[in-house]
Amino acid sequence: MVRMQFAAHRPRRLLRRFLRHEEISVVLTPPVRIAALVVVLVSYFFAVFWPLEWRLPRQVLNQAEIGAEGQALFDRPGVLRTYAAPEWLAEVKRGAPLRVRLDVLPGPPHPRFLGRLFAITLGWHGRLLSIDRDHDVLLVHLRAKGTNLDGYPPLRAHGVFQEGRPLRLELALVGPELTVQVDGRTVIRHRYPADPRRRWIVSYKLALGSDINMRRFFLGEITRAEVQVGERTHDLLAPGVLSRPHRIVFLDREPRLVPFQDIWTRDAWENVLGFVPLGMVAAIWPGATLFSVLATGLAISGSIEFIQLTVPGRVPSVDDVITNTAGAFCGWLLIFFLRTALDAWGRRRAVAAAAEPAA
Repeated sequence: MVRMQFAAHRPRRLLRRFLRHEEISVVLTPPVRIAALVVVLVSYFFAVFWPLEWRLPRQVLNQAEIGAEGQALFDRPGVLRTYAAPEWLAEVKRGAPLRVRLDVLPGPPHPRFLGRLFAITLGWHGRLLSIDRDHDVLLVHLRAKGTNLDGYPPLRAHGVFQEGRPLRLELALVGPELTVQVDGRTVIRHRYPADPRRRWIVSYKLALGSDINMRRFFLGEITRAEVQVGERTHDLLAPGVLSRPHRIVFLDREPRLVPFQDIWTRDAWENVLGFVPLGMVAAIWPGATLFSVLATGLAISGSIEFIQLTVPGRVPSVDDVITNTAGAFCGWLLIFFLRTALDAWGRRRAVAAAAEPAA
């Protein structure tokens, strides 16, 4: 009798039970399983896509121009950008002082959008540093402790911009100290608790006049754009430094394809917990295995992230796919522990029932 009980719990038998949840699957009827799956999928649909707004990616003509004297002309919306990360960005992350100098002739403010003069960016979602215009207000978004991945909330200086009045902007980031001067007058001085560049990513791109793939159009001229890193000065308007793409593809958010590069702990936990119900529902399906549950989580999460390319305000991310799949695994694991607990309870009842006649 004891030998038969041990045979039922050999490692290979335990592994097969660990990979399959047949007992629970038999208890639940097909209508119950289907209803649970529908509830979970509908909940995901409204949680992710509400208020059901869709916007397909669009291409627009890049109308930035290079003047006869090498200045950047943004009389109409456009952008100058790099396609690779600036080589000096790694030095900045290691602690080299960063100074940005811009000579600007502002045009009229854009009626709908912020004007982005300078940005170290990945697009809509993800900036290390940007210098922006909001009518007469100068905004500086800098990623640091206490801000989000876009550097929000920004630092502000009022009364800086005036149409047709040239000005010189100088930004200095030395350790945790940020200073911004306009025509030699300090308008922003802020000290962070720690050096914010520790949070920076060296794969970001550089843009002038707008963001890489979003509507943040600065209207006017940039006659000088320099970045000084340590003792070296880089002229951004020198030939070959920035590219002028003929057309710009505007996504509401640029997908994040590098895993664990820009990830929030809170978002990661929300993604994990959000897909636990899917993992549980997939695990109670007849014949479900660990691998089928993971494949289900991966397929549904990947589909959601792909569709988010057309949803305003959503950010497709490979991190979400990974954490969602991990959540599906946690859901499967809960079903496994539930099945194990039910097995133990059943064995105790069987032993108790067998002992009663002997008593």
